[in-house]
Amino acid sequence: MKLAAAKPDKKQLKGTAVTRTAASTLAKARLLSRSVRSATPARIVEIAPHEHSRSREEYTPGMLVVKCKEDVVANVPDIRAARIASVRTFALPKAVEDPFKNLANRQLLKEIIPVFSRTTRGRSLSIAPTSAAASFAMSVRDSENEDLRGINMLRLSRSVDLNQVEKELANTPGIEYVHRVPRRWMTARPLPKDPLASQQWSLKAVGWLNPDPLPNATSIKVGVLDTGVDITHPELQNMVKSYIHDGAASTDIVGHGTHVSGIITAEMNNNVGITGICQCDLTVWKIFTDTPDPSDGEYYVDDIMYQRALNAARNSGMQVVNLSIGGSGHSQTEEFLFRRLIDAGVTVVSAMGNEFNQGNPIEYPAAYNRVVAVGATGRTNRRASFSNTGSHISIVAPGMNIISTLPMTPSAARKANETKYASWSGTSMATPHVTATAALVVAHHAGLTPQQVTDRLTSTATKLHAMGNENKTNEYGFGLLNVERAVS
Repeated sequence: MKLAAAKPDKKQLKGTAVTRTAASTLAKARLLSRSVRSATPARIVEIAPHEHSRSREEYTPGMLVVKCKEDVVANVPDIRAARIASVRTFALPKAVEDPFKNLANRQLLKEIIPVFSRTTRGRSLSIAPTSAAASFAMSVRDSENEDLRGINMLRLSRSVDLNQVEKELANTPGIEYVHRVPRRWMTARPLPKDPLASQQWSLKAVGWLNPDPLPNATSIKVGVLDTGVDITHPELQNMVKSYIHDGAASTDIVGHGTHVSGIITAEMNNNVGITGICQCDLTVWKIFTDTPDPSDGEYYVDDIMYQRALNAARNSGMQVVNLSIGGSGHSQTEEFLFRRLIDAGVTVVSAMGNEFNQGNPIEYPAAYNRVVAVGATGRTNRRASFSNTGSHISIVAPGMNIISTLPMTPSAARKANETKYASWSGTSMATPHVTATAALVVAHHAGLTPQQVTDRLTSTATKLHAMGNENKTNEYGFGLLNVERAVS
């Protein structure tokens, strides 16, 4: 999966987040940030949206999701009570075991990961990393949630014929389903008393300046699944309540997640920089690893971190979740995780993607049922040239030259002028405008279901001239986000 924003020269991200609140890291960050309080730059760099090349792979090389049936582990002993040496001898029924043993014997199987195991937390069993019996048993008996039992990730050699393996495993008794892992990437590039608020043209465009007062959303739980966040930033140090980055460093290498978080909830009226659209209870899950993919230099969502973050968002009671990522591959497991997230009362907001000029593909998770799919507009309220279109689009929001926060220091993915603040473009930037407004709607209209929140956002959207007399179009959905009407 990729991000729905633009980033300099670097293109996509690889990631999927796990869990653990770094409370001590947050405390340390707040201390460090005191020395950089005057972070407002004299000039804001503007970065064009990145439109990803058509040559990227649609699916992650060497990765398969396999869901086993629960009864296949009926005769596997309890791993947690077994001796280490004996675990390696555990076996499934022969018809189930043979395909995995064959892959391991040919050194094509690197590890099997019980994704939602409470014990291994997104990692393989260290004493038997390629044991299907051990992993499957953990995935069934040690699952974080009953409806996620049996889900495992196979990490195979990148040279393996995945189509052949997928077909063989799909015909294996005891396997409920098997599928490829679609890549997800970024879909963006890298007035109050706040000094840069006058440059936040999008706030006026969506009517954010009109309601007085705005609904109090400080208790509304909002989740951002992205490249991470710089919790030392003076705009975010008091706003990010939890930062979960298990499996990766705390640093936001790319800056995409920091930019998205700033649009949602940069501290208001603190005499520094910009203002966020709402002040909420923000949790950030880092779902990207810290190194680009060796095959193309792109950053992608890490599949295991991502799936675990989606589950954690549901279990931790998020009310709104922002996903400024996208990719054209469909995933049965991903779709299931989104369905259960929305069924649990979470309004899910996702970016349409930036590939209109590269064939305008249908991208996920925006295209999954009941997800609020967001396109991007510019200052003239016309669709941004890069913004994908389609019948599944829900709404549009400003996504051109959107100023927001960036990490305080440069990195391998960002130059020196891409620190503190920058203007980025992409559907990644449009999406958090809608996410923040959804949080305001939930705060003002307690008890609404995700569908009712979506209906509120779309029914109050501004009909644009470019829509003609249509109520909904494939370019603009139901129209331009209107904060004032949505929270009225």
